[in-house]
Amino acid sequence: MQIFRPGDTGYDEERSGFQTGLRHDPQVVFAVENVQDVEEAVRYAESHGHEYAIQTTGHGLTTTTTGVLISTRRMNTVEIDPRTRTSRVGAGAVWRQVVEQAAPHGLAPLSGDASDVGVVGYTLGGGFSVLAREFGLASERVRRTEQVGDVVTALEFELLPVSEVHAGEMFFDVRHAEAVFEAFHAWDLPDHVTPSLTTLGDVVRVTFAGTKPFDVDHLRVAPRVKEQFGRKPFAQAAGAPLPPHSYQGDNVLLSDLPLDALHRAGEVAAHSSVPIFLSVLPLGGALEAGASHLIKLISPRLGVEEQHEEVFDQVRSFVVGRSRNFRYAVG
Repeated sequence: MQIFRPGDTGYDEERSGFQTGLRHDPQVVFAVENVQDVEEAVRYAESHGHEYAIQTTGHGLTTTTTGVLISTRRMNTVEIDPRTRTSRVGAGAVWRQVVEQAAPHGLAPLSGDASDVGVVGYTLGGGFSVLAREFGLASERVRRTEQVGDVVTALEFELLPVSEVHAGEMFFDVRHAEAVFEAFHAWDLPDHVTPSLTTLGDVVRVTFAGTKPFDVDHLRVAPRVKEQFGRKPFAQAAGAPLPPHSYQGDNVLLSDLPLDALHRAGEVAAHSSVPIFLSVLPLGGALEAGASHLIKLISPRLGVEEQHEEVFDQVRSFVVGRSRNFRYAVG
């Protein structure tokens, strides 16, 4: 195990994660490699009266720490048991490792749309996967957790007998947003399909995935800037890694999402004083979230709470809560 303090070579690298807008300023960083190292780090924090925080990939970093930072990225072992269809992973493992090692056995995890996200943080937050409406949350597949204090050092969870999926995406010029919103809102979704609608600056993107065939013809309401849809290995639907960057995001769970409310939210996001990427995730199916939709907002900068709340105000009367996932750099 390596231990870093301010001024040490390697300190800056070890305290940095995927989120570049926030940076921990710990008194000491424990770069742990096993459970015994974690125990030592926790003992040190408790004996010195310090709070301690965990960093793996940094995707889930919401607030910074000035006490003890436990960096688990080296605890990234991944074990696949094809007989029991399970995987056991260390605290620092990312989904790309699980996807790649499970695929030769015709298995797949309930991972999301970014393969460099840490398995533990994602799963403990619930875990909305690219197949969420078909199979539920990733957290529901956890069989066992291993912990030292509040630090989860390993997870064991179920894998699914999935090797291929029907998946794709459509990109439209933003001037067709109203028509695309209406078509997406009117989709009579089969329970085995997990879609999302996202505004990305000058384009609107619709994604969709499921293990059984489904039709997306009704979404072709305008010329597509880009379109691809077909049967493909699960790994191709699991999302590519993204480069580290500054970002802030939040979400709301809704009891309903009328079309006019969706249009208003889209308009406010599009004309905000800061860039706001708005995403709509229909729930239902195998998701027992007590909500019909999730709206998440992400901006490529910090300090945008006020602008995000202006968007959420458009659906405020339908808000029933928030998901632990999709909260980035917010208190």
